[in-house]
Amino acid sequence: MIRVAEITIGAFPGQGAYSPGCLESMLTDNHVRQVVDEIDGIATRMLGRGLKDTVLLTSPPTADELLSDAPDVLQVAAFATSVALHQLLCRHGAEITLLVGHSLGEISALVAGEALTVAEGTEVLCHRILALREHDTSGGRMLALSCGRDRAEQILALLRDGDAVVAVDNGPKQTTVSGTPDALTRIEAIAAAIGVQGTPLLAPHPFHNPLLQEARADFARRIAGVRARDLRTPVYSPILGRYYRAGEELGPLLASHFVTPVHFGDSVRRLSDAGARIWVELGAGRTLTNLARSIDSSTLALVPLAGRTNSVSEVAAFLRPAAAPVPPAVHEAAPLSVGAPVAGPAHVPVPGVVPVSAPSAAATATPAAAVPDREEIATRIRQLYARILEYPEEVFEDPAELEADLGVDSVKQTEMFAQVAEAFGLGMRPDGFRVADYPTFGAVVDFVHRSAPPMPSPAPAPVSAPPVMPAQVTPAQAPVDAPAPAAVVPDREEIATRIRQLYARILEYPEEVFEDAAELEADLGVDSVKQTEMFAQVAEAFGLGMRPDGFRVADYPTFGAVVGFVCAALDGAEVAVR
Repeated sequence: MIRVAEITIGAFPGQGAYSPGCLESMLTDNHVRQVVDEIDGIATRMLGRGLKDTVLLTSPPTADELLSDAPDVLQVAAFATSVALHQLLCRHGAEITLLVGHSLGEISALVAGEALTVAEGTEVLCHRILALREHDTSGGRMLALSCGRDRAEQILALLRDGDAVVAVDNGPKQTTVSGTPDALTRIEAIAAAIGVQGTPLLAPHPFHNPLLQEARADFARRIAGVRARDLRTPVYSPILGRYYRAGEELGPLLASHFVTPVHFGDSVRRLSDAGARIWVELGAGRTLTNLARSIDSSTLALVPLAGRTNSVSEVAAFLRPAAAPVPPAVHEAAPLSVGAPVAGPAHVPVPGVVPVSAPSAAATATPAAAVPDREEIATRIRQLYARILEYPEEVFEDPAELEADLGVDSVKQTEMFAQVAEAFGLGMRPDGFRVADYPTFGAVVDFVHRSAPPMPSPAPAPVSAPPVMPAQVTPAQAPVDAPAPAAVVPDREEIATRIRQLYARILEYPEEVFEDAAELEADLGVDSVKQTEMFAQVAEAFGLGMRPDGFRVADYPTFGAVVGFVCAALDGAEVAVR
């Protein structure tokens, strides 16, 4: 059967993704109704008009009518539909690996990824609308051209002024331009003369255009100080060309959307190269899934709200990890062979995507193996945490909050969790794993107690001092060669080989991608939290003990820098921060 372990993209459409009745159809779920009520209340308070007096009527308006009579609510309706649909699918057990927003849809994606709460996302959206209300006097709009970016730029070059720009590169079959009404009229005429179709979009402003520079500045001012929370699901931005990061200030980033183009086509290609084969349209219609299929014909497109094609329940059932049903009918779906997984290259990493590694047969077949009891596990983790943090062991009681009570930030918790996982041979963390879900010492112990594989008897001795090597190498760990005797420091090539093997196992990449010059984030897509976890496993494998004061993973951005750090540490030299 088809496995949903393949990368599944949740795609959040932007401006104009509205269809009468779509939002109302989901309100039979009480939780979704509460979410929509919250969005409606904030929108009504901030904008003077909300959903209940416009789109949630017995006879809701069409998209054209809404654009004409209540263009601001058109944006709120698209946002509410996306957020409600994502929550409904998740409540039905669907698992989505990555989230991608298209323009306005990035705010919806940030809410779905839990970087913003529903209330925060709605307020950000309303401030966006208010900034546009006050500062966009251009009267501009947007026009979709049925051609690639190069041809669209040739058409724009025929204009004598710069009142129109390429706003969105949606791939080889569609490019969107934005500009003043006069400029778009001339562009549409030129396009028609050379056989390129132009379609006006449901957009009340010329988005992704320098015409909105004043609105950009005001929007940034309005949401200054808004920061991304820890993301439960990674969110990729086709505008920024990267993933959003926990803790970063969102004001300048979201405001830059007004004047920065969307590179959706490039984003689809990158995600496809990373193994993405399933795209779910998290909004009304099927615009983004159609675009994804136009770029990668192997895409399996799921469209829960597009009429008879799929339903929410069918899509959710297909995306449940515990089952692998025959996929529901999909629009223009490529032929799919039931019984074979959706295949795709896996050499390009995607932050946050951690395939589950099943325990090896050896890990469960040892006759004398036994799962340690909870108290033994707690004692060993207590000793390990006390050594790492240099705290007395007695502070690590079950109710102790690692951050609130003990001052351990999320990055340090990630590093500590990695060392615990290594010590107990837990292998890869499950999909959706978040350190933030285990805020207390007791929660960490419970996780290990549930997850630890049987251990040979007698159990390894508790960790009481920085080890030269891990106390035990279980079958779940990497096949890393044993170190040379303590008196002999491995040469750089040996160190690089062992780290290369370890990183290749963790990320499931071919070893050859780990060259000295490879940027872990920029080239290989490994975010800072994952780098911290990997660095912890390297330190454990080489017995480096505590990291030096002021150590930051960000100071070692390349594979070669990591190797250099280990070499210097093993030589006993002072490690310079680069």
